[in-house]
Parts: sequence; structure tokens; C-alpha cells
Amino acid sequence: MSPQYKMAAMSTAVNLGARLWAPYKELNNIVDSAILLKRPQTVHDLEMALRRHKPDFLSLLQNPAKNPTHRERVKNADKEGLAVEGQRMNQLLHSRLIEEALIISDLFNLNEIAAVELLLAGETQLPNFPGLTRGLVAVLLYQDGRSSLVNALKTLIQSREGKTWTLGLSEEVVAITTKFTDQLMDEGLTGKILGLLGTMDLTAEITKLQESRGLGNQRHRKQVFDMMKEIKQNLAGCLYWWSCGQTPLDKHNTMQLLAHLKKSKGRSADGTLEPSTLALLMAFLYCIDVSALELINESEDLSSKLPILGDAGFVPALHKEALAEHSWECRELKSIVQFAWAVTLRGLSQHAASQGLNEFLEEDEEVADHAISSNAFTALTELVISTPGFHKEELYLRRMHALVTDFIALMPLKVKELRNRGDETARIIMAHQQQGVEPPSSLPRHFEQLLLLMSELYCKDPLDLQLNLDYWFPMETQVSVPTAIDSFHRSPQRQASLFKFVRMAGDLLPPSLYIPYISMLVSLSSGQLAAHHCFNLLKSNAVNAGMQYSTVSWDHFFQSINQYYSNMRQETPVSGYQHLYWQKPHFRGITIQELEGLHCVLRLIKKVSQEDETARLTLCENQQYMPIVLMLGMCSCSIPASLKGAFFGALAAFARSSDVAVSLWQSLEVSQVLQTVKSTSEHSAGGIKADLDEVEARNEEFPMTLGFLELIDCLTDIPVPKALGAGYRPPGFDPYLEFIRDEVFLKFNARAYKNSAEKWEVAVAALNVLYKLLRSYDVASEDFSDEPVELQGGGMTFANKQPGHNVLVHMLSDGQMLTMVLYIIDEGTRLLDEYKDFPGKEDLEKACLLCLKLIQLTLEKEDQFLSLLRESGAALVVTPIERLLLSINLRTGKADHLVNVTKYVTYNGWIPEHSLTSVNILNLVAQTRGTSCELVQLMTASEDKMIALRHGFVELLEVDDLEDDRDLSKQIESGVTEGDIRNAARQNAIRLMLLTLVQPAPNLAHLLLGYELCKPVNTSVLQDPGVLGSCRTCLHSVLSILDRGLTVGSPPSCLYDAPRLAALAYELVHALCSDKDAWSPTLRYLRSANDFLYRQLQSLPARGERYLNHQSWLLKSVAIELKVTASNRQTSYVQRLVALLLDDAPVSLQKGIKADGIQDRDVMVYEADTTLFPITASRTGPSMTGGQQKRKILSLLDSISFRQEFPTPLQLEFFDQQNVEQVVSSCEQKNKVGVVYCDLKRLHRILQDELNQIQGSAVVGQRSLIVQEIQGILMHVVLRNELRESIYTKQQAFEAWRQVTEVILTGCSQDTLQRDVRQLVIFELLQALLNKVLDEESVTELTSPAAGVILVILANLRHSFLADQSDDVSVVSSSQYVSLLDDGEASAQTLATPSGSVGQRGGTLQVVLKGVIDCIMKTGGVYQRVRANLYGALLSYLRIAKRQEAVPLFEGSGLKMEVRPVRKKTQTDVEKLNKDNISVILSYGESLMEVISRDSCDGHDIGKMLAFAALDAIIATDKAGHWMSFLSKKGYIRHYIDSLLLDNDQLHSALSPVPEPLRALYLYESKMALLTRIAQTPTGAQMLLQCGVMATLAECSVFSMQPHQDYRVSQHSLGNVEYEPFVPSMLDRYRQILLPALKLSLAVLTSLGAHHKHAANQVLQFLVAHSEVVSNILRDVPPTLDLASLQELALTTAVVARSAVNDSPEDLLTQDPQAFEARSHVSRIQRQMLALLSRYSMTDSLKSQISLIEDMESVSGKDQRQQMTVAVLEVSANVLAYCRSIVSRSGVSAQFCRILFAPDLKAALVSEPHDLSGLHRARLPSLGVIVHQLHQCALNFLALFVGHKRQVGKLQALQELGPEELKEFLPEAVNDKLSTQQKQVLAKRRLLEIISSKTQQLRLYNYMIENCLFLLWRHLEFYLRFARPDDEGLSVYQHVVRKQHMRKLHELDEQSPGLPSAADDFESGDTYAQLGVTKQTLKQLNTDVHLCLNETLFTKIQEIEQCFARNRTHYGFLDALLRRIKRLVHLHTS
Repeated sequence: MSPQYKMAAMSTAVNLGARLWAPYKELNNIVDSAILLKRPQTVHDLEMALRRHKPDFLSLLQNPAKNPTHRERVKNADKEGLAVEGQRMNQLLHSRLIEEALIISDLFNLNEIAAVELLLAGETQLPNFPGLTRGLVAVLLYQDGRSSLVNALKTLIQSREGKTWTLGLSEEVVAITTKFTDQLMDEGLTGKILGLLGTMDLTAEITKLQESRGLGNQRHRKQVFDMMKEIKQNLAGCLYWWSCGQTPLDKHNTMQLLAHLKKSKGRSADGTLEPSTLALLMAFLYCIDVSALELINESEDLSSKLPILGDAGFVPALHKEALAEHSWECRELKSIVQFAWAVTLRGLSQHAASQGLNEFLEEDEEVADHAISSNAFTALTELVISTPGFHKEELYLRRMHALVTDFIALMPLKVKELRNRGDETARIIMAHQQQGVEPPSSLPRHFEQLLLLMSELYCKDPLDLQLNLDYWFPMETQVSVPTAIDSFHRSPQRQASLFKFVRMAGDLLPPSLYIPYISMLVSLSSGQLAAHHCFNLLKSNAVNAGMQYSTVSWDHFFQSINQYYSNMRQETPVSGYQHLYWQKPHFRGITIQELEGLHCVLRLIKKVSQEDETARLTLCENQQYMPIVLMLGMCSCSIPASLKGAFFGALAAFARSSDVAVSLWQSLEVSQVLQTVKSTSEHSAGGIKADLDEVEARNEEFPMTLGFLELIDCLTDIPVPKALGAGYRPPGFDPYLEFIRDEVFLKFNARAYKNSAEKWEVAVAALNVLYKLLRSYDVASEDFSDEPVELQGGGMTFANKQPGHNVLVHMLSDGQMLTMVLYIIDEGTRLLDEYKDFPGKEDLEKACLLCLKLIQLTLEKEDQFLSLLRESGAALVVTPIERLLLSINLRTGKADHLVNVTKYVTYNGWIPEHSLTSVNILNLVAQTRGTSCELVQLMTASEDKMIALRHGFVELLEVDDLEDDRDLSKQIESGVTEGDIRNAARQNAIRLMLLTLVQPAPNLAHLLLGYELCKPVNTSVLQDPGVLGSCRTCLHSVLSILDRGLTVGSPPSCLYDAPRLAALAYELVHALCSDKDAWSPTLRYLRSANDFLYRQLQSLPARGERYLNHQSWLLKSVAIELKVTASNRQTSYVQRLVALLLDDAPVSLQKGIKADGIQDRDVMVYEADTTLFPITASRTGPSMTGGQQKRKILSLLDSISFRQEFPTPLQLEFFDQQNVEQVVSSCEQKNKVGVVYCDLKRLHRILQDELNQIQGSAVVGQRSLIVQEIQGILMHVVLRNELRESIYTKQQAFEAWRQVTEVILTGCSQDTLQRDVRQLVIFELLQALLNKVLDEESVTELTSPAAGVILVILANLRHSFLADQSDDVSVVSSSQYVSLLDDGEASAQTLATPSGSVGQRGGTLQVVLKGVIDCIMKTGGVYQRVRANLYGALLSYLRIAKRQEAVPLFEGSGLKMEVRPVRKKTQTDVEKLNKDNISVILSYGESLMEVISRDSCDGHDIGKMLAFAALDAIIATDKAGHWMSFLSKKGYIRHYIDSLLLDNDQLHSALSPVPEPLRALYLYESKMALLTRIAQTPTGAQMLLQCGVMATLAECSVFSMQPHQDYRVSQHSLGNVEYEPFVPSMLDRYRQILLPALKLSLAVLTSLGAHHKHAANQVLQFLVAHSEVVSNILRDVPPTLDLASLQELALTTAVVARSAVNDSPEDLLTQDPQAFEARSHVSRIQRQMLALLSRYSMTDSLKSQISLIEDMESVSGKDQRQQMTVAVLEVSANVLAYCRSIVSRSGVSAQFCRILFAPDLKAALVSEPHDLSGLHRARLPSLGVIVHQLHQCALNFLALFVGHKRQVGKLQALQELGPEELKEFLPEAVNDKLSTQQKQVLAKRRLLEIISSKTQQLRLYNYMIENCLFLLWRHLEFYLRFARPDDEGLSVYQHVVRKQHMRKLHELDEQSPGLPSAADDFESGDTYAQLGVTKQTLKQLNTDVHLCLNETLFTKIQEIEQCFARNRTHYGFLDALLRRIKRLVHLHTS
């Protein structure tokens, strides 16, 4: 497609995505995903993208042409605007943008609309390119789009199945790409690519950009230039990869390629071929490669695989072009092509398929001669092999290797001819040299060039291809070439030919070929096996057939060196100037040629020794050679520094063996090459130090220093001998360290260098040693003390410290070494920021890396170092390096060292290891308190610098390298790839943000993530990049990583590409969501910007255990989001999230099937139920037998396997099992998250030391077996670590699932989840959880946390049923009341059973109960926490069947209020559930009883409490008493009662001002609650009495420890101790002890009835034993009313009243002093009870006191004033009931009953009688108190009844109440945003509470009225009918009757010491004097009765009878009493 046509087809509307960038970028991503990442889901996208972009490939890199119309439109765009895709209106453009668009259009010869698109896209992308303008960004986007298109084309070509490689793609993908690329090739792709390459001139384009201001800063220039080079290289690479493929280029395309090579100049600035030209040359070489003929069967079609044979005209045409005489632009290229063509012709001649080509094949020699004569070997060496990066291209290497080996193997005569010519040339050269003239330059040296070619070709092997092994045919039969070394064919015949060449080339070697041949051997010795072969070759060359030494043999090498040493060494004492070569001329010197030869020989020795340890040891142990002695001796002689460096390098190779290194250390010390012992000579010191200062420094070259540093580097690979130099000097490494540090490292920057690159090479060599010393140093305490040693000459000195110790001390000091390290880092940033290539750049980068690593190591070791330093007290002053890094940089005058370190993060693109180390340093520095804030201040000092550094982290995070499965915790030196390093860097960058996020704001994380730094963090407003000027931050990068590839049901691609990074990214998101400062802006941004959490949640659950960590962090974030949004009442959003988690809408079957036909496990089909729950029986709603999607919350749980595979136990033969386990345990430690793991390195070191200590010949043969066992132990520990990590991951995943589940069930409102759905979800959750927990293979570590979740779920299930009952309230009229009690059809129709009720869920509930009990039975007693949670779950379940009591409403209002559970039908469901529950519980027999009972006696206190509660609930359900019988039979009840005495002492401590832990108090309450439950049945109460419960309570002294009245003030501070609000006050704690005992007493009395004498006696004993407490309670008058005191008093009076109604046993009638003392206590209690009647009468003053109390809710949530009113009424009712009981049981008639009140009614005539405030001891209360109480009760009842009726009316008309009326019943804290329905629910709840309280008060008033009327009737009847004044005499009969009566009263008094009576105040009993019954009194009584008991009172009581009492009883009790009282008043008063 032509550019004109392309532009015509182009829409004139502006595409904001830039059609020249975004589509190509997307295309490249799709191609990479489908081909490189092999993602099957992108195959369809690939096919569609190729179809859509085919025109772009056909018009490759052709820009849409300019258009005058478009240009005019763009010019007028500031007025008329331009149409934009997706927008209705034209968009006006700024004039500046129009100007820039026209410039770009002219610059790139581009259509104007396309230029506008690029600019607009550049403006959009500005946040990704800080510091650039939109025009500069547009230039980048333009080049990036072109690069993406070409890169996609190259990847498509690479996807073709090739003969040299395969990508392992599916057949479908290969078919698509092959067909597409074939179509492109047919359309002339080769011509288009070659045409583009021919017109590309990078220099001209850069110049043009420069002139048009299209280049920005240095970084932008480099980016643009690199993209342009990449485009050119990839274009050439397309043809190269096609040629390497299965089918090379055909004739036409090959000839086009050859024609292009002819015109190509090809050379770059360094003289090598340009990378693109080299790629085209290699493409041509592969096109004519016929080596595949050896692998192709004769039956195969050659024409399809080798076009050179398939096209008859291919060879002739190519042969003609190769031999054509016309000139090439680059003649060297022509010679290379001719040489390759000659080899191809010879290869074709060896195969039968070449018939018919003989005419051309016979000219192969001629073509070869042409090529060789044109110096083809030199051209290959200089143009091809010397190209930078050549040895990193595998196919380049293989093709050149094949070319050379084919020439040697296929043309042996030509090779021999070249050798002969070489020998002749050598003779000519020797003749000329002997004559002293220069040899002619035109001599043919082709064989020498061939050897040099081979030397350069095989000198490097970074890919470890070991191609040089083809040249070594093994002479030993036992040596075989490993097949894994080379996957290509290696013919033994070819190997033999090549090996023959190597051997024959070294025979009779002339001097001119000696150096090239040795150089070739050096290169061919790369690799261990090749070096071994070379060693054997040189060993076999020792003696030839003529018994003369060969010049190429080990013997000759070392003999020559020995001769040189003999001639060069000094026999006389040397002077201090021996290093000056001109001082001592020798008889035999070393010529330049000999010097070069020595260099080559030493390189060969070094190479072989480096690669092959056997050769190394053999050479060192040879006594004839003595290489170490010779070489050290040569280094002591006056030889050139370069030769000394070569000797040091060879010694370094020998030092690789530890045995050799030890002896070499001693030899080095003896030789004094580096003077370590002070010289006694008068001359100055010599040695290497003098050579460095005076020779190398003057020559400005430092080969000797580099060699010596290399030697020290190798020697320090093993620990330095501690006794090095002992006897002559302080032993140790210090002299060598001082030389390296002080003489080399600290001075390297001050010296001059002939080669500027050597400066950094020296720095790297010195830093290597320093870094290694520090890295291998383990801080030890002995390093801080001096170790004295003796010297040989006498005297003492101190041994040197470890070298690493000295390095660390210098790094922790503000000295020259640290200054130099920081200088290198600073200089590195300065030079690297220029983005230019310069000599030594690679070494500079290495030096900077080593400096960074030194700082990192120092930070890692300094904590332990400083700790041991403080402990030792050594006189050593150091400074933490993080403080030194904050010091001033002398070069800049700023404290920017840390900023310089951080700057290396921005270089992640090409030096990723620097970025990793920089991030590691920041991680270590950030761990120091306060450093993060200082770093933020430094980074924000400059806005531009801050943006650049932050963007460096952004780029660091956004690299696209895939993570390998290898462990990234390995050291960099272990050989990890650059991709691994980049991944480790960005992982540690996220760890840095996680670390600093918890530090005080502003911190580094806030800076990198884009939060506010100058304002509070919670005020941050996060925006998308570019919005309101927002920059791209690390938060955007993290979210984009997690969003990439995310679709519904498909997780983001980072989970598979970079799982570790993804886990950290999710953790960072969670950390931000949970951060106290950042949570609000973070959640707001995640919610509003891109709906992050919802879309991420759609992709769950994770497939596979390795992704559980990601899932857990995401779910924890979702839980926080749910909680926050639910709290803020964002209902719609919460419902959306909850629906996603809980939705189970039916889906089609196709949704559950993936594209490959496999069923998606996230979609389940419900079939016949085989699981724990009968779902089909319990579901309400549609049947689930059809296809239905499984709830996501259940799928998430299913993804967590509770099973775990454990490694097999160790089986050891040599090591002791127990000792190994102890060693493993000693190596275990916890990581940051608390997981215990074993340190493998430490364990391996211990086992290795143990192996090294094994001695004796007996175990020598078993050493290999011991090594294998060590490996087995290490592998077992690895599996153990993986096991713990797996369990921890699963625990975290389950914890996250638990948080989400609990938030949904507890944090979300009822509106979010309907009740039926909630119950169904809960049942399904229980099903899944219990299935997992009860699985026999589930591990306890995973099932234990599930118990807590089961507890929460069952608690929510209980609340759902309770809500179902409490909210289901109906108000019906009294006419409907009868139908509610019937079971008729009308009732069934009117009140149908609600869905989700207990009745419908009965079957499922039973299975839940069985599951919970099974879990309890399965869990061992060791897991107390689990048991406690399960008991809590059991309690929650049992409370589901708790009878819901009807709301006690008053019936007299004409309305009847009922709660549905009270209905007979629903109540039957509850009873049935209770019956079924107890049946299930009893089915487990006594085993379950024993488990729970034992847990209540033993174990953790919380477990005991919950076990008591469980027993309480079960006994309440067990109506038959099986459990109670078991507890009694097994003695548990007696044990509980006996343990009360044991609890007594602990309860004492609970009442101290500083209480001990209150566990004993709460345990006591639980125990008493259980005993109270048992006492609620007659049988249980009898059991308790038989076990002596009341006697035990009487013995407990804690009840007598009632606190003083001062403690009744509710305070949380006592003395100086401040209590937390949840710690009860001392008085509250005492009441927690007393009230359960009173409740138990009341339960016993109530259960056994009023006539059970033994029970009353037991309770009475308890009261008498603690009579002081009872008396204090009864007489206590608090200054203000207190609810707790009133409730305590009400309970006490109830116990006293019920215990006083029975006659006492006979044993209390004895004259025992204790009995009399008891009677005195009882008498006091009686008086105090009577006094309460007047004190707590509900008068107006008392009501006003209650009304003045602050309006607040109690702990139970009820109105405190209402509760106090009820408590006061209960006290009054109890006292009146007590009085009524005494009167009614003292006699059957008024004549013989006991008189409690005096005949005085004055108190009833006043509104506030004065005598109500107290009672005199000697007087009885007046009868007026009763009458006054009666008046008050009647009045209060009627007033309360009116309010009650009004509230009931409001409840009935609740839906009609207005907002203001509703507000009356709402709490003040209620949010106005609540809906009306929610307000009505709250108001309804409040109304029910009010009505219930009022109804309770009405009942109490009615009860009090009944008692008052009875007492009034009895007393009036006595006084009006039977009483006689004391001033009248008595007849005999009357006297006798009175005596009998009084005697009877007296007897009753003595028999009932616990019962208060009027006779207690009268000892004589035969007069009424003490009653004050006089004639006047009775007369006044007659008068007052008419005033007090009037018709008004009677009318009120009758009204009360009508509206309340009559509906409650069968007979009118009040009516009867009223009639009798009226009759008494009428008949017996005047």
C-alpha cells in the first residue's frame, strides 16, 4: 500500500491514541503475549491483529504522506478545530501545538494529522516522561511505534519453525505466523527491508533532529538514538532470522541481499562491521550454508529445505556474482563472501545432490585462492569476530565455527598448502633478521592469519557452547564428550580431522608461527574438558621421535623459564634500585619476540590451570617444573612490569586450588615481593611498592599491579592463614591490605594513565579484594581484643586482626577509604548522567557497583559490630555508616551521598545490579529511626531531582522481565540473569515502601507513592497521571502491574509472569488500605479511579497454592473496604461487592466450560447431595439441581486446601538422627513474618565442617556416600522449610477469607443481605468449613483457626433467627386474640410460618449440631483455644432454640400484642428443635458428657467458663435430666461445690484495690450460673442441697468482704492506680461475687417451694453466716439513687422474703448460745426489712429523684431510669410480700394473726408523711404507711396505664408517624441519613422496650395493691373487731384467751427467729401497752378510716380490677377484699 493510498484511507479525525504509536504498541504486545509468553488466550487476538495490520507490514515504516488539505486544516485548527474520534464537537488546538505539529510533519516527512496525533499523545504521556516537553515525547513515541512494528515483524519471523531453533509454540500459532510471513515475503518483504536499510543514515537523522530541536537532554538523545539503532538492527535481523530458519532465502531474495552487501560500506568507527551489516552478512552466510546436507536423508525433498539446490540457477548466478570483477564498496566483505562460497562449493561437492553443478564445483579451489589472497582470514577477524557482542550471539558463533571447521575438514590440501607457505615465509623472515634487514611486507602470512582467526573466534565463550571441543579428539578411550555440551551434530571423523590439524600445526613450528599457534591453543583451551585435552597434548609433546624437546610442551615452557630465571637473578646482594632495568645489563637479555612468546606461554599456562584442576595440581607438584618458585623468582628480577603482571596472573591461576594457595602464601611471604618485614639495609625498600611508585607510575601503565591484585584476589578465596609472617612480624594480612588500600586504592585517582580505561580497571581490582574480605568476614568478639605473639628476635607484638575487621573499621570511620568510596559513587553518577560511551565505562560501572556493595555489607554487619564493640569496651571510635552517609559531600557542599546512592535506581535500564544494590542500601538505611525523614528532606530539596528519582523507581517497577523459578535470595555471584536482578530490584523497592510506610510522616513511601508531604497525609487527593498536573508515581505503577491482563475470571498476567512481585504489590495495597494515615485517600482512589478492588475480586479465586499469598492480601484489602464502606453507609457499593462474593445466580452450562473443554472449577453444578448438609431439603427458593454458579466466597474457601503433604522422615546411615535434629534446630530462626525456617547455608557449613573433621583410612572410601547423605539432609530441610512456608501461606489465606466472611456477616447491614439469603449462605459456609475440619487428612495448624470462624458464623446464624423472631411482631385487636390461640385454618392462613424459620431449617440445624459436636470430639484437649471457640459455637447454636419470650404487654387496653414465637405453632417448632437437639446430644452418650465435664474442671480458664456455659445450655434443654444425673453420678456437682472453697482465696485477691487478673471472678460467675441452672429444677435443687451448697457458701469468707461505702462511687482510679474503663470497681466486683450466690439461693427456694423446711433452713444459715453483709445492704442509704445498689437490694429482699415463710427446724429451738446469737441477727434483719417499706414507697419525691438522674443507657442498652423505677417497685413488692406472708401464716383469722402495723392512719392523710423517713426501734410502723402506699400505687397505676395505652397506639400506627414523632424514639447519635424504614425499625424497638417496662411496672403496682389491701383488711379487722384498749380491764375469759393468744404469738416468735413479727418488740406478750392501743387510739382510728378509705380510692381500685386483674385471674381478688373492707368500715365504725 502506497503512502498516498494509506493516507487517503486514513480518517481525517484525530485519533488521540496516535495511529503511528498506540496501535503498533498494542500489536507488539499481542505478538509477544502469543509467541514469547505463549498465552493461548491471545491466539485469536493475534490472528485478528495480523489481519488488521497487514497493510502496515506491507508498507513497512512508510509514513503517511503529507497532504495540503490536511496541512491547511491543521493551520486553521486554532479557529475551526479538528474532529476528534469519540467526540461530537471539534477540538480547538493551541497555536503553539499547531506550530510543533508542522515542525514534526516536516521533520519526519509525515502527514500533518498524524503529527497532531503524535503531539496529543505526547501530551497525554507527559507524566511518564518527566522533564520533557510534548514535542520531545512525540519524537520518542514516533520512534517507539516504528520500533514496535519492526520488533513485531521480527518476532513473527522467529516463530517460524527453524532448523536451528524452535520456540515450542502450538501448531495453530506456527501455522498462523508461517502463513502470514510467507505472504509478506511473497509481497517483496526482502526488497522493502533492504531498501529501508539502504536509506537509513543515523548520523544524518540525528543531525536533522538536532537542527529542528527534536532532541532534549542527554538521556533523551540516547533514547532516540538507541531506538533508531534498534530499528535498523531489527530490520536486518528480520532477514537474518528468516535465513536461519527452516527454509533460507530463495535465489531472488539472496541475490538482492548480495547486491545490498556490495553497496554497503559496512564499517563502524572502530573498524568492525556495523551490527546491521553483520546481520545481513550472517543472513547471506546462512543462505549458502549446506551443512544441513549431513543431517538430511536422501529421501527427503532438498528443494524445499535448501533453495540453493532447489533452484537450478541459484549456484550459477551466485557463482558469477562472487567472481565478478566489479568493485565492492567494502573489499573485505567480498573476500569473506568468496571464502564462504568456496567452502559451500566444496560442501556441495561432497553430496550426490549436487550433480549437474560440477562445472562450478571444480572452481572451489580458485574461489578459495581469490578469497585467501584478499586476506579473508584477516577480514573475518577484524570485521566480524571483533564486533562488540559477537560472542554473545549463538548463531553467529555457530556459523563462523562451521565455516572455519568446514574449511579445515573439507579442504585439507589447501590448509597444508597454507602451512607450507607459512614455513617458507618464516624462513624468509629468519633470513632477513639474520642479515639485520626488515623482511618484505608483501610476504604471504595466510596460515598465521588463520591461526589468529581461530584464536579470536574461540577466545571467549560466554554462552558456554564449548565449540572448541570439536578440535579435541580424545586420546584416552575413557574420556567421552558429554552430549549435553552441544546439541548440534559432532562427527567423530570431523573431530579427528580437526585434532590432526591442531597437532600438525604445532610440529616443527617456526618462530613466526609460534605466537599465533600458542594463542590458538589458549583459545581452544576454554572449558575444563578442552583444557584437559590441551594439557595432555603438551604433555605428549615433551619428547619427539628424535629425542629432542618440542617447543610446544610443558617441559620446554618451564625449562625456558628456568633458564631465564637463572640468567636474570642476582647472586650478589641487590641494591634498592634493582627494579631499574638499565642498571644491570645482563649477558643474556630477553628480546621483544621472546617477551611476546613468554606472554603467550604464560597465558596458556594460566588458561589451562584456570580451567582444569588436575592439570593445575600436576604442574605444581612436578618437582622439575617448580612453577611457583620460578615465577616468584622471575617477579623478583628486573623484568618488564608487563611480564611481572603475566607471572602474577599465572600464579593467580595456580592459587585456585586451596592446597596450592596455602604454600603460595608462604612462598609469597618468603620472596618478599611485597615487603612485609622492615629491611635492615641502608637502601630504601624495594619490591612491588617501589615498582608501582617509580616504574608503573612513570610509564602510566599498571600491568604488574593488576596482576598482583589478581593474585591476591585468588589467594583470598580461602581464609588467609592466621600465622602468615609469624616470627618476623605481627602475623596477619595487614601489610597486603595496607598496600592495596593505601597504595593502590586511595591513590588510583591521583595517578596518570596512558590508557584512561586502566584507571577504573585498577580501582575495580582493588575494590574486588576489599569487597571479598568484608563479605567473608563474620563479626566475632575476639576481634575486639589484642592477641600477643612472640617474635623470633625477641620481643612481643600483637597479631593482626582479621582483614575484614579492618575494612569494616575503615568503612565506619570518616576517613580516606570511605571518602574515596563515596567519591567513586559521586563520580559515577556524574559520568553516567552524560549517557555517553567513554573508555573504561564498563570498569567504572563495576567500581561503582563494588562501592555500593561495600556500603551494603557495612550496613548489614554494623549492628552486630557495634553491639560487640559496646560489650567489649575496646578503645575504638566508629560512627554508624548511615550517619556518615548523611554527612556533607565536599564536591557539592551538600549532604547528598544518599541521594547519589538513590540515583543509581534511575540506571536500571542497563545496570540493574546497581539499582538492586541501591535499593538494598535504602532498605537498610530506612531501618534506622529518623533516617527516612531526613532522606525525604534531601530528595525534596530540588523539585527536578525529586521527580527524577521518583520516576526512577517508577521505571524500576515497570520492567517487563519474567521471573524464574529460581530463588532470588541467591547472591549475584551465583550467576542469576539480568532479568532476575531487575525483578529482585523492584521487589526490594516495594519492600522499601512497605518498610517506610509505617514510619512517621512524611516518609519515603509517601514520597514515592505520591501522597502529600507538606500537609497531613489523609488530606491527599490521588489522581490518575496527568490529571491536574499529577505525576506518575509508584502507586500508579503498582496498580498498572496488577491491572495488566486482568479480565473477568482471568487473573492479572503478573501472577504468572512475576508472582513474587505481584504478592508484594498486593501486600503494599493492603498496607496502604490499613495505614492509619493513608487509608482514606487510598480507598477513595481505588474506588473511584478504576474500581480496582471489585475488578480484582472478579478474577478470584487463585488457581494453585503458589497464588494463595496474592489472594490473601487482596481479600484483606477487600475486607477493609467492606468495613469502611459499610460504616459510611455506602449501601449500593457494599451490595455490589457482597453480590459479587455471594451471588449464585443460575448460569448456562457453557459458562462452566473453558475453551479447552475442561470444566471451570469456579463453576459447579449441584447434583445429588453427598455432602454434609441436605441442601435440597433446606433451601428455600428455586431448585438447585440445575446448573448454578458456586458462590465466590465458597470458591475462595475451596482454593485453600487443609491437607498438607509432609516429607518422608530422614533415614540416616552415617549421622546420628538425634544429633542431626539438634543441629537443624540450632540453625532455625524466624523470618519477619514469624515463620520458623532453617538457615541452609549455616547448616551446610556445619555439616561440611563435620565432614572435614572425619579422618582415618576406613572412611576415605565412604566419603562420597557421606556427601550424598549430607545432600539428603539438606534436601529434607529444604522440604521442611517449604512445608512451613506452605502452611503459613494457607493460614494467611484462610485468615483473609475469615476477615471477609466476618465483615460480610457482622459489619454489613441487614439491608445488604436478605435474611433468607443470609441463612442459606451461613449454612453453605458451615457445610464447607465443617467438611474441611472433619477431613481426616486435614492438618491441625489449618483446622484450628477454623474453629473461630465457626463460632462467628453460628453466632450470626443465631442472630438471624433471633431477628426473625424479634422483628416479626404483629399487633392485633382483642377480637382476633382467640384465633391466635387456635390451630384453625384461619390462624394458619393469617400468620403463615415465615421463610427461613426454625421449623424449615430443622433438619439442617441438626446436621450443624452434629458437625460442631464432631469437631469437639475430634479436637484434643491440648488445643484449648480451639475447644473454647467450639464451645462458643455450640452455645450459639443451642441459643437458636431458646424460647423467645413474649413481649409482656398489658391486655387491658383493648389490644393484644403478640410475638410470633409465642404462637402455638411456632413454639412447637422451637420445642421440636430442642427435643431434636437433645436427642442428637444424647446420641453421643457419656463420651461427650465426659469431654465437656472434664473441660469444665481442667484446662484453661476461658475453656472452663465456656464449658460451664455449654453445660448450662445443655441442662436447660435436657428436660429429662440425663446430663444432671451424669454430673451427680460422676461427682462433678460435688466437685463444683467443693471448688467454691478453693475459689474463695482467689476471689479475695479480686477484691483488693490492685486486683489480680479477674479470671477467678469470671470463672466463679460461670460456675455459679451452672449451679443456678441446676437449682431451677426440684431435682437439681435437691442435689445441690445434698451436696451442701449452702453450707459451702456460708463458709466462704469472701461474702463478708463488702467494700466500704466510699467505694460505691463509680471510679476508675483508686489511690495512685489508674484502672482501665473495662476493669470493674471494687464494689462492682464484690457484687459480681454476691449476686450469683443470692440468685442461687433464690432459685433453690423457688424450685423446692414455700414448704420445704430444709431448703429454707439452709438458705437461712447462709444469710445468718453473712448477716452483717445482709444488714449493711438493707440499711444502706446512698446519697443518690444507684441502679446497682437498688438491684442488689431487690435481690436481697427477695431472698429474705422467701426464706422467712417457713417454720424453722427444731434444732434452732435449743438454748445454744449460737442459736440466740443467730436470733439476734435475724431480729435485726426483720427490723430493717420493715424499715424498707416506708423508705422505698413510690412517692412524688422519690419519683422526682429518679427523674433527675442523667438520661443514659445502662450496659444492657435499656433506659436506666426505667430500670431504677422497676428496682424500687421490686423492693417495695418484696417487703409487702414479706409482711403479707407473716400475717397470712401467723393465723387463720384476724383474731389470732400477727400484728405488724400500729393503728395509726395519720401518715395516710398527708402527701409526704414525715415518719416515712425512718422507723424507731421501739415502735411499729403505722397502718397509715400501708394506706399511703395503697393510694400511691393506685394513683401511679392509672397514670402509667394511660401512658401505656398511648404508646401501644403509637406502635400500632408506627407506619403513620411523622419524622418528628419518630425522632422522639430514636437515640441522639442516630445519623439523619438513615432511611425512614431504618428509623421505623429503631423506633419500633424502642417502643417495645418502653411498653415492656411499663407493663412490668403495672404488674408490680397491681401486686403491691393486692398485698396492701390484704394487710389493710387483716389489721382493720383486728383493730375494729378484736382489739381491746389497754386502759380497759379484761374478764377472766378474755384474760385466758389473751394469754393463750399471746403465748401462741410468743411460741411463734421463738420458733421463727428468721421471721420478723410485732412480738419481737414485746417480751411479756400479755398487754398492748407497747402497741399503744388505747381507747383514744381506736377512736381516732374509727375517725380516720372514713377519711382515708373513701369512695375515690375504692373506685380507682375497682377500675384497676376491671382493666387488669380480672383478665389475669378467675376470681375477683380485689373485689372480694374491697367488699370486706367496706363491710368492716360500715359495721364497726361510727
